[in-house]
Amino acid sequence: MSKKKIILSALWTVIALIAAASVISLIVFPRWKAFFLAGSGVFLILNLLLSLFFVRKNFRD
Repeated sequence: MSKKKIILSALWTVIALIAAASVISLIVFPRWKAFFLAGSGVFLILNLLLSLFFVRKNFRD
């Protein structure tokens, strides 16, 4: 596999893990703590999606 494909698959895996942790935090924690942790997870996911876009666009093999 090329380095680009490995990096992209690692980023998708991290995004999936953060999304799962955000959903679990909504179920497990009390109301405001859950919203804070889920909101932080969404913020991290948006940043990773932005970095995923730039990696895909600018990475050279």
